[in-house]
Amino acid sequence: MSMAHRLALAATALTLTAGLAATAAPAEAGTAAAAAQPSITSVTFSGTHGPGVASPTITVSGSGFGTTAPAGADNNVTSCGTYTGNGNAYGNQLYFIDDNNFEAGYSDGNGANCIGVTVVSWSSNRVVLRFGNAYGSFAHWYLSNGDGYALSVDNGIYGGTVSGLS
Repeated sequence: MSMAHRLALAATALTLTAGLAATAAPAEAGTAAAAAQPSITSVTFSGTHGPGVASPTITVSGSGFGTTAPAGADNNVTSCGTYTGNGNAYGNQLYFIDDNNFEAGYSDGNGANCIGVTVVSWSSNRVVLRFGNAYGSFAHWYLSNGDGYALSVDNGIYGGTVSGLS
């Protein structure tokens, strides 16, 4: 993902997140746009932060996620190396960005992120994710409390600051 796309996504996520509280209005029932666009209302993190630890669990709450996860492509062989259990890449349907530290789950014509995403569970109002085994394997490829992030679930975008990790 280009730096310009990353910055635009992060800015959009922060703007949308801030705007939700300020401009919350009931969605109009029956509109195709409302039904097609997922809405993320909160993201929580649990687990341990820092290098050399297992992936934290990321719980995404909202609505309109559908009943099944998008189809992903195996992400075990990457430009960063070969991994076992590295999750999937989901195109632009499901991905996570931690500031300028790492990206996970995104792929385009130029390849996929080095860190894949594993879907633990998926329902229309709750998605639980973890990162693949490349997580924490290089430089600052791990979450820390205070990191800014942006997350996209089928073009429903949300951003904020990581908290809740021990």
